[in-house]
Amino acid sequence: MNKTISGIAVAAMLFGPASPVFASDGISGAPASAQGINYHHMPGPDMAADGSLAPNGVVANGYLFLAGSAFTPRTSTQTVTYPSSGCSNSSAALTTSLELPQGASILGVRLFYYNSGTPSDVGLFLTTYPGDGSSIDQLTGNSTLNTGYSSEYFNLAVPVVVDNISRAHVLTGVTGGVTRLCGMRVFYSP
Repeated sequence: MNKTISGIAVAAMLFGPASPVFASDGISGAPASAQGINYHHMPGPDMAADGSLAPNGVVANGYLFLAGSAFTPRTSTQTVTYPSSGCSNSSAALTTSLELPQGASILGVRLFYYNSGTPSDVGLFLTTYPGDGSSIDQLTGNSTLNTGYSSEYFNLAVPVVVDNISRAHVLTGVTGGVTRLCGMRVFYSP
């Protein structure tokens, strides 16, 4: 890992701004195939910039976006591909740890995905692990739109309060190897 980071730093110093080094696709100057993606967004309470549509009038102004490429395979035997634009798909579950401030209230999660039209969906899970071998699925959902880039919001009936002292919070996406997981945005109240 250090060699890769050092190599990027050296390349940036040698070639300067004339030869940009991209940490990810979808940033300014990225190849045209990664730009201009238009999502079809299903409405949800997370869409109001001021949080005015939050459940129970809670003003929520916290967001944490995790790209699909940040999710890692749950097992060592599954296949993972990264087709483009921060999206990934796999033959099994992809997971990532959710790092939010102590005491924050998780209100819901917006799922970003790509479906080529093949009958398939993306499963979403927000799970807590208390460290005793058990787990609790706090939120589950499946994508419902079937063509193109889309996003859907999944609301928690009761907000989950982050307790970093007694449990871990994990996001999981299940693509079945067809539909792409492009990210999840957690909507929370700090």
